[in-house]
Amino acid sequence: MNGNRTGVPNPPVIIAADNRVPFPHTDQKLRCRTEPVLFAIEDIHDSDADRRTREKAIAEARRDCSGCPIVVGCLKWALANPDLTPHGIWAPTMPRERTELREKLVARLGEDWVGVVAAQERRRKDQERAARFAPPTVRDPALARLEREAIPTRPTPYNRWKQPITPAQAASHRHVLELVASGKAA
Repeated sequence: MNGNRTGVPNPPVIIAADNRVPFPHTDQKLRCRTEPVLFAIEDIHDSDADRRTREKAIAEARRDCSGCPIVVGCLKWALANPDLTPHGIWAPTMPRERTELREKLVARLGEDWVGVVAAQERRRKDQERAARFAPPTVRDPALARLEREAIPTRPTPYNRWKQPITPAQAASHRHVLELVASGKAA
């Protein structure tokens, strides 16, 4: 027996959100929270007369989303939770667009792209938190830029106690000593 009595409908299935990407929070009043009907585009039927109404509603919902302060976090959450966002406008994207974005993320970052994005977000927040206590030096952003661009950094400086002097270095040193001895060096 399945545990249901005759005549009693099945209880709703509860879908848990992926907790690696938290739902964005803000204290501001957002249109998606004060007027959620504007973002439920599927409620507008797809007939010819309603086509313009639907297009206007989509444009208005996208415009409201575009100016939102948590749009990036909302998009991450919507992409990480496809079962919770199968309909409507989420972070100016339609369901088909979110599906395409998920496919691109899987192709770029692998099947566990949510974990990769969550790890990147944690590192970014840790860096922000650390920057509040010890501001970065001038050198830190430059090194970070080099790492992002995958430009090899400068070689380690010459250590005279661990590396032998090359003939070119010996000639250069001899030339400097001759200049100093002749009094031409500043």
